[in-house]
Amino acid sequence: MNDIFYYTRCPAPTAVGVGVATRQLQQLIEASGLTPQALQDVLNPAIRRHHFEHGIANLLREGGNIPAIWARSRGARTRLLGITWLDEFQAILVRADSSAVSIRDLVGLRFAVPDNQGQKLDVARISVLRGIQQALRTGGLEPKDVQLVSVLGGWSTSPGERGVEQFDAELQALDQGSVDAVWVKSAAGAAAVRSGMYRVLLRIDTLPDPSLRINNGTPRTLTFHEDFLAAQPALAAGIVNEITKAVVDIGGDRQRLWSLLADETGQAIEDAEAAFTRFQADNLIPRLTPERVSALQEQADFLFAEGFIIQPVNVSEWALDPSTLSPTS
Repeated sequence: MNDIFYYTRCPAPTAVGVGVATRQLQQLIEASGLTPQALQDVLNPAIRRHHFEHGIANLLREGGNIPAIWARSRGARTRLLGITWLDEFQAILVRADSSAVSIRDLVGLRFAVPDNQGQKLDVARISVLRGIQQALRTGGLEPKDVQLVSVLGGWSTSPGERGVEQFDAELQALDQGSVDAVWVKSAAGAAAVRSGMYRVLLRIDTLPDPSLRINNGTPRTLTFHEDFLAAQPALAAGIVNEITKAVVDIGGDRQRLWSLLADETGQAIEDAEAAFTRFQADNLIPRLTPERVSALQEQADFLFAEGFIIQPVNVSEWALDPSTLSPTS
């Protein structure tokens, strides 16, 4: 194991992102004698790809659950030390002049589904398909009841690149009349609504049933490699504690919080506030509560049932309580 410790997170609200912004994460890593480095700053694509694959030991990853589950199903020797749950803006949008007033009005109509051709794991496509499925469930419908129209592009980026979530390809198809509805999320989705060109047909993130809100970003995963945990258990536990402190410290300063989340998502402050308005510190504290473990298991089961992962993933077996880590563990 070399003396560089990499950290990576998605362009979304994460405890790691807060810890990086406050420099608490980097300072803790430096105090241990290691050199902290953002994976996205590495030029070598053979290293950057581990944002998805997590095959190197000295890496901390927090972000969408699809890559983490996918890597685990392919044999990546990772352990899940925490799960966060922040209900970010998720919605089905139609054009402002659409006659649809409920999800059942979309039976037989066209949903945009991004297609990032050539990517080993198309997180954007899977997320949109999951969002459409969840939305249709609210009306007693299934994906077979609508038309799924592939559009080139989407918000997925190359492995390890920060990028931003954006729905330009899907919204362009909606503007042109090629599709009738799109699924959007996060601050980018809130920005689309603010434009006035689209109407929210269904808010998914406010549905009372948390099962219907499960997608790539709800919940998010915090993972370490087994080799790092074996070599540096106390540091791993310390990292979880330190990013938790960072989240708690910033939670009371809403203006600083919105600015940070805008930076993390690459969107305007007002859109970050609209997307994450229900933020409480506990949302970004990595925990292995029964509710979060169960939700992540439901997502893993969906990915396996739909053929997006090659082996089932048992979340309870994957999870490791960081409080059990010690210098001798």
